[in-house]
Amino acid sequence: MSTAGGGWAKAPSFADDPRMRERLRERTAEDRREQLEGGLRPVECARCGACVLAKKNSPSHTSIQWTGAAAEQCPELAARARDGSTAHVESCPDLHESIAASIRDTRSAVEEQE
Repeated sequence: MSTAGGGWAKAPSFADDPRMRERLRERTAEDRREQLEGGLRPVECARCGACVLAKKNSPSHTSIQWTGAAAEQCPELAARARDGSTAHVESCPDLHESIAASIRDTRSAVEEQE
């Protein structure tokens, strides 16, 4: 939204409308929860049993949420963690195969129901 002077207008603060501020705060929290957690399903690694939350966003994008316990249980991730932060570590290949198998199983179950 631009102003007559060519600059950008600030989003409304709703300072005079506490009910609207509360509704926006709640909706923002819901949006954040959905973005971070929506569609995540538990997947257990067939190799080590570590359980993560995962979702397939597209053919080339998989979101994985690791818990502390799963990161410690996974030998691949634990070995990498000893060398430093795991923030930018590619995930465990065995876990990726378990996620792929879970997706195949889910697709097969859906096809059987149709």
